[in-house]
Amino acid sequence: MVIQIILAILVLSFPIIFYRIYFSSLENRAKQMIKSYTTDSSEFHADIKVWFKNFDILKKKNKFDLNLYQTNYSFNDCDLILDSDYLVVIGKTKVFGKSRYLTPTVFTLKTKGFKQFHDSRIAQCESIRDNGADLELDFIDSAYSNLITLVIKRIDSDLKDKIKNGLQHAV
Repeated sequence: MVIQIILAILVLSFPIIFYRIYFSSLENRAKQMIKSYTTDSSEFHADIKVWFKNFDILKKKNKFDLNLYQTNYSFNDCDLILDSDYLVVIGKTKVFGKSRYLTPTVFTLKTKGFKQFHDSRIAQCESIRDNGADLELDFIDSAYSNLITLVIKRIDSDLKDKIKNGLQHAV
């Protein structure tokens, strides 16, 4: 009877232990990428609300490419790193009551010759639109077959101008 209870506890605690290890390793990788993409001229903006239009997991080019460390654009909270020629979006999720970083995605207008760190996702910006209080960035992710739109919700006008001007001058 005692052995059955111990086995039940071990079996039931395995998913919790797995997710703790997975999310801590995911967050460590994200922090390494954040360090790699942060320069002296970078600006960090925390707790930005976003959503993704036209994102469909079934539009993935290779449906059997199951990389647990790649972003699937299913987050609504993020931090932004704005530099002169790129924008890094670091998705955040809550796990066990704690906010955790997801794998960052780098948005840039020039993907050729762009330095990539630690298997980060590089997305090519196609256009930037001002939509009232929101800012929309259309982008192409090489892993997906369709155009996806990042919508930054209720962004202040100063940050909106910096993103528009920074990414447009990167060409």
